[in-house]
Amino acid sequence: MPRDVLEEIRWSFTLPMIWLQGVGANLVLSFLWLLWAPLTGRPREDWVVVVGSYFATFVLADVTTTNVLGPDAQRVVSSLDQGQSTLRILLRKNAALLVIVGLPTLVATAILTVTSEDSYRLAVTLPGVAFPIFTWLGVGNIVSVLLPVRSRPLRERWARREDRRSTFWWLFHLGLPYLLWYGVNPLGAAPRAILRSLARASRTDEVRGLVLTTTGVAIWLFGTAVAAWLVRVRGLRLR
Repeated sequence: MPRDVLEEIRWSFTLPMIWLQGVGANLVLSFLWLLWAPLTGRPREDWVVVVGSYFATFVLADVTTTNVLGPDAQRVVSSLDQGQSTLRILLRKNAALLVIVGLPTLVATAILTVTSEDSYRLAVTLPGVAFPIFTWLGVGNIVSVLLPVRSRPLRERWARREDRRSTFWWLFHLGLPYLLWYGVNPLGAAPRAILRSLARASRTDEVRGLVLTTTGVAIWLFGTAVAAWLVRVRGLRLR
């Protein structure tokens, strides 16, 4: 698996770097949205978590996460033909995303925590940001096997524009991550209610951090298991 993950990372940084295009585009969009809707009125003690979660979820709200099998469909099909399971492919792609997106976000969160608060707060700020990252990956895996769309040049998409069914699913898969963002977004009502409940049930930052991390990983594992089950039941239908 480590070798597979390294190969996945190498592919991610190989032209045309389809994954990184999505990551970069959403990073720019996150700053633009932040200018439009500033993060104001948040509790001081949760500021680092809010900022870290905001950027983590916004960057992951892309087909980079919800279509992990499509950008390199040929490699995915080749891996399946060689006997690799869909579960293994999802896990290695998730690990690559964690290295490319998750790790830098957590490092930035740690730096922000140490410089603006106290280092002891790392016990809650890091898990607070890891929670939406793992949640997104779990949700993304389910969507990825339900709607895997091959990456095609825009010129080819335009040439096939009269194929309305294909065009519809392509446009739908582009917009779906942003629709899901409102549900996974840690600034939304449902995730905030979950985090408040966890906070009330936790007596210390350490316990709260452990609960957040465990919950996030559990959601990711559940989503990944559901995705693998869906492939066994209905197969993988690349569009």
